[in-house]
Amino acid sequence: MTPNKAIEIVDRLKPNSYGEEDKLRWIGELDGMAQRLVMQTDDIKRYSYPEDMDKELLIPAPFEDVYPMYLEAQIDYHNREYGNYNNSVMMFDSLYSEYKKAYIREHRARG
Repeated sequence: MTPNKAIEIVDRLKPNSYGEEDKLRWIGELDGMAQRLVMQTDDIKRYSYPEDMDKELLIPAPFEDVYPMYLEAQIDYHNREYGNYNNSVMMFDSLYSEYKKAYIREHRARG
């Protein structure tokens, strides 16, 4: 999944007025959380707009749908649609939790 693909998905499913730069910043926040809290590294990858719009993101399939889900939650939050936000963030959190568990299982087995 690339930033362009995640943004394309969320824009198709949830039309909104937020720009690509805001969405890339939110994607960077998600990858930063994954790096710090899951991968446990302080070497945080940063994205630049528009140069990094076609770069591969950190969270792989089958968990890559966390990106459009996170974007949906951010859109709902910033639109002050808190009922929708609660639903969006629960969907995101469910898949993100599965990713965290899988990452920890796979990397403990190696180490």
